[in-house]
Amino acid sequence: MREAFALAAQSLTAGIFAVAAFSKLRGREDFERFATTVRKLTMRSGPETTVLAGAFAVVEALTAVLIAVPATATAGLWTAAALLILFIGVVFRAVRGKVFAECGCFGGSAIMSYPLLLRNLLLLALALAGLAAPAWEGLAVRGAALAAGLVAAPVLLRSYDRAVTLVLGRVHARTQP
Repeated sequence: MREAFALAAQSLTAGIFAVAAFSKLRGREDFERFATTVRKLTMRSGPETTVLAGAFAVVEALTAVLIAVPATATAGLWTAAALLILFIGVVFRAVRGKVFAECGCFGGSAIMSYPLLLRNLLLLALALAGLAAPAWEGLAVRGAALAAGLVAAPVLLRSYDRAVTLVLGRVHARTQP
């Protein structure tokens, strides 16, 4: 049971990082949106922010691949956890500093906010849960799980964003006179 849960967490984490990388690298406009976010968050402009944005997208893609390969899954999950801790710090700093920036992490336009912070904390818990058991070696089972993770990741992310929009919309409606 523990192994199955860990495999599900590993697969979903790989899927989430694959979606994150793909959403940044699928086209020039998507990458530029993310590079703009990096510029706002670093409060710098110039080619170094574009290089930094590209580096993050490549590291996210590499993280997904590391998690997918049984021999490197543990390293990939630790890399995912480290990236998520970094992202949590960046979002927290942006929220506390009242920096208005879109996340652009998954191709959407989520604003740096406490719900985004919570999402990253939940993703960190998911990555750490993947470390609960060794990577499954069976190619068929692992392949099926990874395919399921790739399908489930965007559904999970969209569902979270919709739930946040719904809850915040209701809270906002209650505070209006």
